[in-house]
Amino acid sequence: MIRIGTSMRRTGLYRAAALAVMVGLSAGSISSAHAADDKKAKTATRVTQTLSQATYKQMEVAQKAFDAKNYKAAEAALDVLKAKIDKLNDYERATLWVQYAAIYRTTDDNKRAIGAYTNVLKQANLPDGLRDNALFALAQTYFLIEDYPKSIKVMDKWFSVVADVQPDAYILYAQAYYQQQKYAQAKAPILKALAIAKERKQEPKENWLGLLRAVFFELKDYKSAIRVMEILAANHPKETYFVQLAGLYGLEGNQHKQAVVMHAAYKGGYLTNAPDVLNLARLYLAEEAPQRAVDLITAKMKDKSIPLDAENLQLLAQALAIAKEVDRSIPVLTKLASLTGESKHYNYLGQAYTQTGDWTKAAEAYRAALGGKNVSNPGNLSMQLGTALYNNGKLVEAKQAFANASASETQADAAANWVKFINTELERNAALRARAG
Repeated sequence: MIRIGTSMRRTGLYRAAALAVMVGLSAGSISSAHAADDKKAKTATRVTQTLSQATYKQMEVAQKAFDAKNYKAAEAALDVLKAKIDKLNDYERATLWVQYAAIYRTTDDNKRAIGAYTNVLKQANLPDGLRDNALFALAQTYFLIEDYPKSIKVMDKWFSVVADVQPDAYILYAQAYYQQQKYAQAKAPILKALAIAKERKQEPKENWLGLLRAVFFELKDYKSAIRVMEILAANHPKETYFVQLAGLYGLEGNQHKQAVVMHAAYKGGYLTNAPDVLNLARLYLAEEAPQRAVDLITAKMKDKSIPLDAENLQLLAQALAIAKEVDRSIPVLTKLASLTGESKHYNYLGQAYTQTGDWTKAAEAYRAALGGKNVSNPGNLSMQLGTALYNNGKLVEAKQAFANASASETQADAAANWVKFINTELERNAALRARAG
């Protein structure tokens, strides 16, 4: 009988199986599933029915075409049987529709597949296995076309008749609720799947835990989401899990654990994306570890993992300033200011030169800040320029800078005092020159 191949797999929830059915079942062949001498099939059938020899041979023709991926030929072979469907017994009709469904599912014709599975279920005297498989496959197909309410309705029917439910079935059920944003209803079946797996000593699948984490997140149950993410990160270490776990700690307000997780991910080689690396650098700064931020950003700029753009240069300059590495910050700020032309960046550069006592360079930077883009506080800049010029012995230029600053309401008094002080200095220097002359 036609089997669904691997081409129809859509997500980790689905695995092709005999009769196009539930996850975990293995594919069967006509000879193993439907031969007249199959005693298991007979005992499972309420009214014993089998495939006639002629029906079996025609289905074998369809099977060979299907295996060769000649789906049109496979369907044509089945059409021969459908033309005399009134002469087939219930079991033959059900098997015929199952094979049609396999073709439709494989070719992504899911609407016709739904019709075929519905026809399977209309047949009388269905063996339990055939009925159960058709129900589950119908639920899957409704899920694939995003008709989640119908998928759930069919699954409810399936649950009512199946004794041994595999955990994957509960995951499909949960997915249908999740896709409708019914997160509370999605939680219970995932937990049921995990409980069954634990009873059977099966390891929970990665995608089950991922779905549970997503449900807890949507329910804003961050503590539970963290517990799930800790398991995922430990058992399936990858960048996305470490980042998500760190983010959850951040939502909980636990910045320290957020930083620890990101640091561990980086040291383990799991942190490679530039935004994640930069977030780690910011966490280092927040955790008062500026040197780590400096080393991280510098290394990643060197190997070109993160770009030398304005935002990243500013972060590096900030880290260097907090780490009190003023000398190293100057070339970074020089590049930053030349890249953006922003007044504030020239101001930062001027302040760095001020800390080193290089008054000439400081004055140049403050002048550039006054002529830069988006000047926000010219009075303050003029005060800083005046101070740099005064310390460099350029009293006349300093006086002019302070005079300019006096136009600012916030700096007027301080600037006026500086102007008076410099006038006194100029007069004293003039008197000294006069005596010396």
